[in-house]
Amino acid sequence: MKFKYFLFDWDGCLANTLPVWFGGMKEALEYFNISVPDSTIKKGFQGWNIFPELGVPDMDIFTREVYKYVNNNLNTVDFNEGVLEILMQLQEKNIRCAIVTTTERDKVQPVLEKLQLADYFDCIVDRNDVEKLKPHREAIDKAMDFIQGDKKLTAMVGDSDVDMMAGKNAGVSTIWFSPKRNQDYHVHIDTKDFNPDFTIDHFKELGRFF
Repeated sequence: MKFKYFLFDWDGCLANTLPVWFGGMKEALEYFNISVPDSTIKKGFQGWNIFPELGVPDMDIFTREVYKYVNNNLNTVDFNEGVLEILMQLQEKNIRCAIVTTTERDKVQPVLEKLQLADYFDCIVDRNDVEKLKPHREAIDKAMDFIQGDKKLTAMVGDSDVDMMAGKNAGVSTIWFSPKRNQDYHVHIDTKDFNPDFTIDHFKELGRFF
């Protein structure tokens, strides 16, 4: 299968940010003196509704502490291995690309600019651009409208279940990026729940799709 349009998730997919978000969630729990196993904290990657269940009394404060940690560590973020090579190939072939993320643009843009990669993407659709977050299709629909993509020739590339479900809900193909180090954070994901069209464990494998 060959695609002419690619939509990319940000966290854990293009960028190796999962350790930073994990550190933020862990530190925010420590703010409330809540101690739980790392495996329990990692459930937060499937939804922050787990944290009130763990005893967090104020999610606004929890969110503030997570974001403070993340903002202080954005300078440590780099792209996943193989991403730059693939982006260069996509640009050479004039294949349109967009970032579809639930992370705010102001946390994505500085990393893109630091790595001098902002020009590789036609648009960024973040959480502030939509009323309903992934797995709802709204963000993908907005990105598709911007790049004037054909759904039959579009792939959503992401590392989480919500990415894959959003792609399916929008009627585009789905490619699950699942390297070993991501699996260590997404330990609670069951592929039976979203059944991706394709699975890769290294970004360079995307080369066979264009």
